[in-house]
This record gives sequence, structure tokens and C-alpha cells, in this order.
Amino acid sequence: MLPILYQSHDLVIYSYPLLMGIAWGVGYQIYFSSQIVEASPKSSQFLFWGLFVSSWVGAKLLFYLTSSHDSSLLSQVSFWTGGGLVFYGGLIASFFFLMLFKMVDKGLGWEKINPLLPALVIAHSIGRLGCFLAGCCYGRPTELFWGIFMHGHHRHPTQLIEATGLMALGILLLKSKNMKGSTPFVTYLMSYSILRIIVELLRGDEVRGEWLGLSPSIWISLGLIALGVSLVLVNKSKLLRST
Repeated sequence: MLPILYQSHDLVIYSYPLLMGIAWGVGYQIYFSSQIVEASPKSSQFLFWGLFVSSWVGAKLLFYLTSSHDSSLLSQVSFWTGGGLVFYGGLIASFFFLMLFKMVDKGLGWEKINPLLPALVIAHSIGRLGCFLAGCCYGRPTELFWGIFMHGHHRHPTQLIEATGLMALGILLLKSKNMKGSTPFVTYLMSYSILRIIVELLRGDEVRGEWLGLSPSIWISLGLIALGVSLVLVNKSKLLRST
């Protein structure tokens, strides 16, 4: 663990917020390198920053709902500006923001949403490196060769497993120019949900809480897999009707 990268009398650089900032910066560059995005810069800027704010709020709220019952946290500035984020909360809030944005921008379609996916996934991968350095989101104790000593035990490197899987998925989405329509979105939903379930089963931190014996993230992953399957079936149904 390396929660502090640099410290002097006048300056302290924490690894987690630094990696989070880098993640959003990289995501921004990936998204706005798309020629499709450049065709409507104002709309794209509003979309990106709206997703940033909504996902941050959503990630904070789900963290609060799953790990704390202290209502005073919601009124503390340090809670909203510091650590303590649940990715799925941000993803769900982003979905709601996209639905609201669609009501304003009738031109919002897959051609604008799809460039967000590799930006999101690669940024998420970088953010997980921040989790690794900070020592959060750690795995259960293990005797396997890949065990990393953390919090008094050799543990599954859950942060690095997720970061590696996300980076591979992000590169796939970035390079797969032939995927059109909802295919990139479905690919993301299904792939990340499966990866997240695997990671959740290896995690050892208890701050996440449980719903009926499973972590909230596993339940959300199962719901997203069901959504992905539904989208595939709907698309196949449309193809059958059109032939």
C-alpha cells in the first residue's frame, strides 16, 4: 500500500485522489478524441460534465446507503469531497442522467453514447489502481501465488484483477469500430458485470454490507446481466420482424 506518494512540510500528495483525477483526465481525452463527439462540442461537454457530477453524487449515495447509517455524513463537506465511492452508484446515477439528457437532446443516440464506454472503462481501470495504492477494496486472505500482503495478510489482489480486466475491456471497446448500435453497451454491461461478480467473491472488506447474503454489487451485477440479455433479445426480435 502507498496511500501517500509524496509528503513534505508544505505538500502531501495522496495516491487515491491523484489517480482519480488522472482517471477522469484520461477519460476526457479518450471521449473527446472521437470525431463524432467533435461534431457537437457544446452538447458533448454538457453530457460529459453532467455525467461526472451525477456519477459522483450517485457513488457517494450508494456508499452511504450500503456502509453507514450516520445521517450526519450527508451534511459534511469532507464526505462529498473525500474518499468513499461505490462505482455502481455512479453508474446507476449516470443512467438516470442520460435519460434526462435524452429529453433535452433528442439527437442523443448510440453514436454519442458509445464513445463514452471506452473512456469510462479505461478511467475506471486507472481508478482501481488508486484503490490498490490506498489499500481499499482489498481481497480475502489467500495462499495462492498472487497473494499481496495487505492489512496483515496475503490477500487476493482484487483491485489489480479488476483493473486488468477493465483495461482489456476498454481496449476492446476502443478498437472495435465494427460494433454498432447497442452492441458496445451490451458488451460492456455483460463483461463488466461478470468481472465484478468474480471480484466481489474474492473481496474481503466488510464495509460494503450485505443484502440477503450477497454484496449489493453482486445483486446489481445480476440485474445488469439481465438487462443485457433483455437488450439482446429485443434486438433479435427487431431483426426478425424486419426480415
